[in-house]
Amino acid sequence: MTDRTTLHRQIYGQVAKHIPEKGWSSTVAIVLAHKGAVHQFGTGTLFRVGDDSFVVTASHVIKKASAHVKTLGITSAANSIVAVPGTWTCSFEDQYGSSDDPFDVAVHKLSKDAVDKLGTKTYLTFDDIEFQAQSTTAVYTLFGFPGIWSDSTKTDTDRLQVKPLQFTTYAYDRDTGVFKDYQERFHILLDAQLTQSIADDGSPAKFTDLKGSDAPFPGALGGISGCSVWRIGDLHVPIDKWSQDASRLVAVLTGGCDPKEAIIATKWVAVSTLLYEGFPEVRKAMQPWLTK
Repeated sequence: MTDRTTLHRQIYGQVAKHIPEKGWSSTVAIVLAHKGAVHQFGTGTLFRVGDDSFVVTASHVIKKASAHVKTLGITSAANSIVAVPGTWTCSFEDQYGSSDDPFDVAVHKLSKDAVDKLGTKTYLTFDDIEFQAQSTTAVYTLFGFPGIWSDSTKTDTDRLQVKPLQFTTYAYDRDTGVFKDYQERFHILLDAQLTQSIADDGSPAKFTDLKGSDAPFPGALGGISGCSVWRIGDLHVPIDKWSQDASRLVAVLTGGCDPKEAIIATKWVAVSTLLYEGFPEVRKAMQPWLTK
């Protein structure tokens, strides 16, 4: 048994009460709808700046969805579909000397009608964000919907079924030089060794599809791209000193590295930059956080 596995078992059960409930209440599934069929395609986070509401996800989710030329939507609290037509604002290539998009984030401004249909869903704000550099001993939880755990609809009367994944892990502590897409100033690299994780009953974790067949981890996590990544605590702080109120959203999940067993997340400052540059109407509301 590895040190990380032992540690995970020691803190498991104590950690759960410190995971913020708003992590899930602000999370939506991003879906494609076409001729009565609905397919889960990614994960998003609801965010509000002043009076304006947005959904945040990974830009590669939107680019792949756009290639299908189908209607995009997000799930409401009642698991019905809320259409989000129109333009998404995506980070772009050729930034910071890279031919690729180092940020891989996208935002969509929600209409009043969409906000009304989403009902009681939670919208995160800048008060929920942590921009500071992360400790190497930080503990993180991500909230998303794996595609292999979703059951697409086939008719107008079917309801989309999605199963959530809540995964708690640590900073990646092995050689990062093997990841061509990882840049320390833009990203947080998370450990994704399933062998060191624990299931709800305390047994070794397994990752299977809806039929119970083993699936590669994190290789088969497609569908969680765009989900929120929260810093819920730090191993240098006694767990009884952790609290939900101190948990902070720090990043957007943008990639998985299989078989290297790592997950790449883009720091939330990329989202803030995209909002500031793409939506001049929110700049005044953002000002108090820009000057901190």
